[in-house]
Amino acid sequence: MNGCGRDETSRSATEARLLGLEAGRVLASQAGDQTGDWITSDPDCASERLFRNYTPHRMRVIGPPRDFRMRLRVGWSGSMALLRFNTGVELSQVPTGRFILVTTQVSGWSEIDTQAQSFSGGPGLMVVDSARSPVRKRFSADSERLHLRLGIAALDGLYERLTGKAPARPLEFAPCIRPGTAMHTRWQAVVRMVLSCTAPSAGHDPALGPAPALPDLLRRQLEETAMLMLLTGHEHSGAEQMAGTPAAPAPRHVRAAEEFMRANAGEPLTLAEIAEAAGVSIRTLTAGFRNFRDQSPMQQLRDIRMAAARDDLLQGPRAGGTGAGSVADIALRWGFGNFGRFAGDYRRRYGETPSETLRRR
Repeated sequence: MNGCGRDETSRSATEARLLGLEAGRVLASQAGDQTGDWITSDPDCASERLFRNYTPHRMRVIGPPRDFRMRLRVGWSGSMALLRFNTGVELSQVPTGRFILVTTQVSGWSEIDTQAQSFSGGPGLMVVDSARSPVRKRFSADSERLHLRLGIAALDGLYERLTGKAPARPLEFAPCIRPGTAMHTRWQAVVRMVLSCTAPSAGHDPALGPAPALPDLLRRQLEETAMLMLLTGHEHSGAEQMAGTPAAPAPRHVRAAEEFMRANAGEPLTLAEIAEAAGVSIRTLTAGFRNFRDQSPMQQLRDIRMAAARDDLLQGPRAGGTGAGSVADIALRWGFGNFGRFAGDYRRRYGETPSETLRRR
């Protein structure tokens, strides 16, 4: 087993423990529909709660069953959490592809087994959950981990804005951020920044109720900072595409066409209508997309509709949407009349079938 965390310095371990203490204080100050502090001594109840917040899994108590106790403190609209076990536990997980989970061990010990590698560590160990293959994790009796969750749709969107292209395949990150590396130090700084921005103000009186919620604009800025850190500082499957020479800015008519297509993706658009909205001829528009997007305008429209269909499969119909939420309904809503082709293209792009995505909704 690769001792990813065995040689961490005492400083990184101390900083991890301090992060855990600060996170506990911040999470205790928050409230909302997706926040809470859950404590249970029932393994079945614990497993159900973890399934609701994270992924399908099988949980097995490997320590004394009478000592089992789980505490899950969730905040920041469900994107941050502290998870603690009071006895040894093993989790066999099946990732969903909905989010990336970056975990910092703040106390105790973890062992992680993926199909590619195995590693372990104590305070300071950082794990990135993104692989679509099964993962097995074992936690010591005093294990506590700080989770930061980032939506995969937002991460893919930021990647596309960085490179000018959507990821060629679902992004997968190296599963371990090694102690002593620059990325390890930077990620700790990102987590500290999130905690400092979400902490209650010094003048807040807990007796008056929960601290005010973080403004949505600031929340999005913090999430973008964390996603940029992962995309630019950590090894992942799209790194080679990002390392290429940055593309020249797309002409105004290409950007205008893209904005028009996103705003009207559910309509039966024609190439002539898109060109007219962009204020250029069909020939000029097509040349612009070939030169700056390496695809035709209608291929770009198909990509936009595919991403919209995935959003609906994951989250349900958008505001103002109509119709049922079956795969067929969603495919038709976004202009995919050939269900077999839609399912095949969807699986090649996202690594799972539309039905598998829908079952997680």
